[in-house]
This record gives sequence, C-alpha cells and structure tokens, in this order.
Amino acid sequence: MGKYIDLKSDFGFKFCMQDETIMKSFLNAILDGDCEKITSVKFENVETPRYAHEGRGVIFDLLCTTETGDHILIEMQNSTQRFFKTRSSFYVYNLMRRKFKKGFQWSEMREDISRIMGIFIVGRPGMGLTKVLTRTAECDLDTGKEFWDRMRKYFVSLPHFEFDRKDITTRNIWIYFFKNLGNMEFIDPSVYERADEGLRQLIKRAEVGALSEKEYDQYEASMKLLADEIDMEKQGYERGMADGMQKGIAQGMQQGIAQVAKEMKQSKMPVEVIMEVTHLTKEEIDNL
Repeated sequence: MGKYIDLKSDFGFKFCMQDETIMKSFLNAILDGDCEKITSVKFENVETPRYAHEGRGVIFDLLCTTETGDHILIEMQNSTQRFFKTRSSFYVYNLMRRKFKKGFQWSEMREDISRIMGIFIVGRPGMGLTKVLTRTAECDLDTGKEFWDRMRKYFVSLPHFEFDRKDITTRNIWIYFFKNLGNMEFIDPSVYERADEGLRQLIKRAEVGALSEKEYDQYEASMKLLADEIDMEKQGYERGMADGMQKGIAQGMQQGIAQVAKEMKQSKMPVEVIMEVTHLTKEEIDNL
C-alpha cells in the first residue's frame, strides 16, 4: 500500500473528491474555457429516482450542483464497458429528468433549464476514445456549431495522457494526479510549485496514514476490488473475443467482488461497510 490514496479506486475517488475545495479545482480545470469559473459546489444524492414500477434508479459516483444551478455528474470508470458512450448519455439524460416535476407543462416554462454536464474519467484504454480529453455537445452537422448548449459530456482518458514539463497546466496536473497519485514516485516534483489550493488539499487529504482504521479497511478492500477488476478483465481478454470476452469480464468481476465481500465478512466487518465498498445488497452478503 502506497503513501497516498489511489484515485482510481472507488473509495479513493469518492473520499478525496467529495470535498468542496478539491472539487472546485477539478471542475474549473476540466471545464476551463467552456464554463464560467465555479466558486461553490453542493454535493447531491447520487441516486436518481425510479421512473417505472419495475425500473431502476441510476447511481453515479459523484453529483454536484454549482452556484448557477448547473448539474455535473462525475464518474470514474476502470473496467471496459460495452456501449460506453450510450451508457454515459443515459446518465446525462436521466439527470435531465430531474428538471421536470410530475405534471410539468411546457406552456408554463419561462426559461431554459440549467446546464447538465457529465465528466467521465476512464482508467482503461479503448471504449472509442482516442485522445486525453474528448468534449462533446449537440452540434449542427453541417456547420459544426453548437446547436443546443444545455448538455455536454467530457471524457478524460488516463491511458492517453503523457506528462510534458513544457505544458504544466492545472488541467494537466489534475489528469497527471488521477493517473499516478497512488504511486507518488512517478510524480514529477515540478508540478508541486504549480499546484493550486485544491490540488494541495488533495495531496493532504490523500495521505493513507491519515485515514481512520475504518477508512483504511474500506480503502484496502476497494484496492483489492480494483486489482481484481483489472486482473479479471485481462483474463476475459484471454478467454475470448466480442460477446464472449465481455461475458468473461462481467463474470470475473462479479466473482472478485463476491470474494472480497466474503473475506470482509469473515473479518467481522460491519455489513454496512461491506455494502458501501462492494455495492452488494444485504441479502447478497448474508448468502455468502
């Protein structure tokens, strides 16, 4: 276990990023040039409501609202996902449904909705991403101009990022830290003098030694899940191609999660902690 939390783990991502100063720095870095400076954020419930009797809610990693009412969801994605672009759009449009209450009438609408943005940080190669930062919006196909500015998506591909000392911007430092914070020996010392308040707060909050015993247990379990996801994904690639490969990945990841939960249960960890780390239900944990 390194000196600093790995932001690519589920616990590490949520623990470090659910801090207003850190999140403001991150959002202003990623959205620089596309959005006015964000001076405050409020964290929201990450589960959207169910809209049908048999329907499921949608759970994001983090969701916050800016002082202007813009909704921004942020997700860390480490495993390869089929139809990832479709899934990310589904997340964004589900957020839009929050804007319209039951019984809403278009004739009563006096101004357009506030913006909805999704930021997806991808820790694995592929999924149709070919560069470090991909920004999307609804555009006119003939002119290329933005047609509707209420919805945007940002994809940050960590595997495509290469550090360049000649291009040390806050955005690049943030991507650099997301990729390497768990292994600080790879961090170039020159970035520290360029770090803003949020980045300095991130380094302080990410110290593994400052975690409580409970937080450390959650982090350790989360890191095991991350390692199992990567390992099972590699095995999935080896077992087959196309649908067969994806099936192998999904099965392997579920087996890894179940094993981690079983070990946590044997260690007498509270069910609530196991549920938070593995996202399994109480019934699933009881049946292990």
